[in-house]
Amino acid sequence: MPPAPYLKPVMSCFRFRFAGIHRSSLKKCGNWLFALLVSLSFVTPVASSAAAATQNTLCSEPLRVRVSGDYFPFSHQAPGGKLIGADVELVRTVFDLINCPIELEIMPFKRAIVELSQGNIDMVPFASITEHRSKFAHYSASYRNELARLIFRNGEADTHPISEIDDIIDHQLIVGHERSSYRGRLFDSFMRSDAGQHHVFHTTTTTEGIRMLETGRIDALVEMPSAVMGVANRMGLEGEFEVHPFPVWEEPVHFMFSQQTVPAQLVDAVSAAIRQVRRTEDYKVAFGHLALPVPTTGDPSAPLMD
Repeated sequence: MPPAPYLKPVMSCFRFRFAGIHRSSLKKCGNWLFALLVSLSFVTPVASSAAAATQNTLCSEPLRVRVSGDYFPFSHQAPGGKLIGADVELVRTVFDLINCPIELEIMPFKRAIVELSQGNIDMVPFASITEHRSKFAHYSASYRNELARLIFRNGEADTHPISEIDDIIDHQLIVGHERSSYRGRLFDSFMRSDAGQHHVFHTTTTTEGIRMLETGRIDALVEMPSAVMGVANRMGLEGEFEVHPFPVWEEPVHFMFSQQTVPAQLVDAVSAAIRQVRRTEDYKVAFGHLALPVPTTGDPSAPLMD
């Protein structure tokens, strides 16, 4: 069924570009949506007034959002210090669409998990759903895929024919892993096992892990290949590393919100905006093979279904 005529401008308002969002266009959309709400208030005054009140209450203060400064191309700092990247632009777009101000802050992932659990920050993007985090966090609808592979120094991947996770032990490898980041149940179980924990070295940032791999202090990194290669290129290490084909993990990721500070209604509004953005061609271009298919209805917290 085609959208009602008065909704067509709303649909066009969700067109955006991650490389450079046109704030003027979003402002025009916001003005148009405000006019639409005013006009509809004469038809359904009670519902519209309630929605406006809820919106003001949910976004009365800027949300504090943790991002990474070295997770290229998703979240990183430009030479002038501005935070950019596909995930950062998506975050900005989603919150612009629901008229919620945000404040971005660079923070190590391990610290961010602690701060979120205590309600000291409100949101962390590119987060996986885990049993531990679900005790203190809400999750939005998923917005892209995240994957992890073993990254070796160039020319060394073929010397380690890994077909299962315990082969890391058999090959006597030490692999780097960013503290508190989640790389799937398979690797999580491995690094918590009596034997596996001795083969995992925990790093603080992607940059630290790359430096350790470059200097031979670890044998491999368990990380997102595009992030490692992108950061390595910016460090002047282009062509120094390669990806092992063993599939460590792949799963959709979400915005993760503190249960202490963010109401479920706001998470629902964010999820609706994410689903709409995922229908645009620019979303598909921005995330490429990591883009998710057009969403269907369902539980937004289900990691493999939304």
